[in-house]
Amino acid sequence: MGIFLIIIAIIFFVSILLIFRMFDNYEIDNSQALIVNYFVAAFFAFTIYSGELKIVEIPYQDWFSPSIILGILFALSFLLFALSTQKAGIAITSVASKMAVMIPVIFGAYFYDSENLNAIKIVGLLLAMASFLLIFRKNNSDTINKNKIILPIAIFFFSGANDTLLKYIREVHFNISESNLNSEILFVATLFSISFISSLIFFGIPLMVKKKRFELKNIIAGSILGIFNFLSAFTMFKAMGYFESAVFFPIFNVSVVGLSALIGVILFKEKLTTINYLGLILALAAILLLTL
Repeated sequence: MGIFLIIIAIIFFVSILLIFRMFDNYEIDNSQALIVNYFVAAFFAFTIYSGELKIVEIPYQDWFSPSIILGILFALSFLLFALSTQKAGIAITSVASKMAVMIPVIFGAYFYDSENLNAIKIVGLLLAMASFLLIFRKNNSDTINKNKIILPIAIFFFSGANDTLLKYIREVHFNISESNLNSEILFVATLFSISFISSLIFFGIPLMVKKKRFELKNIIAGSILGIFNFLSAFTMFKAMGYFESAVFFPIFNVSVVGLSALIGVILFKEKLTTINYLGLILALAAILLLTL
């Protein structure tokens, strides 16, 4: 079950990156699309929720307080993802977000008694980190464009914080043997509701000041993104309950980087060098080691 969920989560996450890339092609307004995205994700989650807990009782749940912080981080992170994918490229954005794997892994090793970093996992993690760097490089003499590196660096820290807090909530408040589907759906619905409110503050107010009306194409794009956003977040949250941090995050991240790089070549004609392909091989080796 865990393997199936992580594969589905990877596919949905890469789909989000592709949607962001298409935003640029169709001149989608990121702010409008992101607001709609969070509304649709929350609405969809509440629609399929069929538990007994009433919405008015949500603030009294033990996971509500950390979900507020995570919801705000989600709103800011998604805007950074959209901007970085368009300005720095899909591969660079993927690498920057997935290099943050070290943050939740180190946190898990120190704070969760059930997790530990053995020699094989450390080697697998190091190979994963090396694969990110190799896939990122275009050729031996390339240097990173300083004008494009600010957004990926910001994504690194935001992604690390998001993953760490999400895993913390999963471990502390949603034990895999006790949690049920409805409680997890309700949590994700709450998370996106908070992100929606945050997006209204961060993006909605500037839109009102500029007197910009919501365009139909932005509403459609945001709605599509919202569905995939919910599916990605829910399957990822569900899947991480089956794995330790040192296993889940490196496997998830190297898979996203490798798949997004290959899709970049196929769909967007992005070129991969010999070094990049070596990075993909190391990514596969890292996955094999982490699954031992």
